[in-house]
Amino acid sequence: MPRTVRPDPCAPEHRQPARRVLCTQEVSTMIATRRRQSGQPRPPAHAAVSAPAAALRARARCAAFLTLIASGATWAATQQPTLPLPVVVGTIESAKVGETRPFWISLPDGYSATGQPYPVLYMLDGEFNFNSGVIGGLRWAASLGEIPEFIVVGIPNTDRAKDMFQEEVTFSDGSKAGGRADRFLEFIQTELIPYVDRTYRTQPYRVLYGTSNTGFTAVYALLHRPELASSYVAASATLRLPGFLAERDERIRTFAGGRRRLVLVMGEQDLPTVLVQNGALKEKVEMLAPAGLTCGLTVVERGEHVPADALLTGVRRLFEGWSLGRPLTAENFREIRDQVERRPAQYGVIEKLPESALRSLGGALLDAKRAAEAVEVCQFRVESYPRSAEAHVSLGDAYRLGGETEKARTCYRQALTLAPDHPDARACLQELAK
Repeated sequence: MPRTVRPDPCAPEHRQPARRVLCTQEVSTMIATRRRQSGQPRPPAHAAVSAPAAALRARARCAAFLTLIASGATWAATQQPTLPLPVVVGTIESAKVGETRPFWISLPDGYSATGQPYPVLYMLDGEFNFNSGVIGGLRWAASLGEIPEFIVVGIPNTDRAKDMFQEEVTFSDGSKAGGRADRFLEFIQTELIPYVDRTYRTQPYRVLYGTSNTGFTAVYALLHRPELASSYVAASATLRLPGFLAERDERIRTFAGGRRRLVLVMGEQDLPTVLVQNGALKEKVEMLAPAGLTCGLTVVERGEHVPADALLTGVRRLFEGWSLGRPLTAENFREIRDQVERRPAQYGVIEKLPESALRSLGGALLDAKRAAEAVEVCQFRVESYPRSAEAHVSLGDAYRLGGETEKARTCYRQALTLAPDHPDARACLQELAK
């Protein structure tokens, strides 16, 4: 059974400040420079070469990469990281991978009070990434209205070496990795996600986030089972496996996963192979232009391998234009309302205007005796929060101000249906009965 633990709180000093990201021209120049330094030509704008030839060339370029990841071949979730407060800890007996899989869940601050569903972010490398700084950064950005609130699910490793690759990889010391990425992703898709959807109020929109080698896993998931998530964020993804390079172009060309977004994030001082191969992947997606698939690439200034704010940078990129950018007023109410109503089609995520903002604006309009505008704002509040008795009372007050007493009575009665002891609704009905 899941249990809630309360480790160290998410202190503001743990949150990573956002660093500047390089502009498109800077990124292009940097990748071209790294490509020249590494001796790799610009990918040609023609059909992919044969799989065997691509695999041979990829193997020749892969030796340094394999050396770099060899030290991580046996990483396992032996210790819990510093978790944000509070966290639900649970396990699933997975039939797909044949072992007990732990998971950690961080709920939005207002989860219990709002009653609304939330998008979900699934985080690979949970023991490294699921921490107060990373999740605190997401919560902070959401509180500023830059991104939506997320339920965050951390997936710690049990045998990282096996789960991150599907093809088997042999390291210089003779040890092996890979072989069960497909089963690992099937565990996420058919066991973990259904559990989270059954247990919590979720929206269909999901993000899968991976870092370094599990950044590769996220990209692999996008191309092999795109329905697992709506969007994918890969930080400093290591994309030089021979089998992946051999099939990459054909997978992109024949992509049929519908509307999906991939955001690649890396540091300006990242590994040369990471810079080159991530740039090449973005170029291939743009060149082959598969229906529904888009790829963005963001480089964090002075960032190294897996920049500290990689996840927040990637999610901000996914939700460019999400921020309303200004307080709600009577003058901009319709414009902001329309912007909020466009969000599901534009981003795939539903997030309402805060009820507190609608309450404040509606109250100000009532105080100013602007009945028609008050009705419009209070009606939108009722539509957004139909279970709020106070919202129905406010709409009743607006109708009453405008002389529409029968509509006002209906609103007060609905408020009493939701909250039988609501004093304002009862008092208003008594006044109208005189």
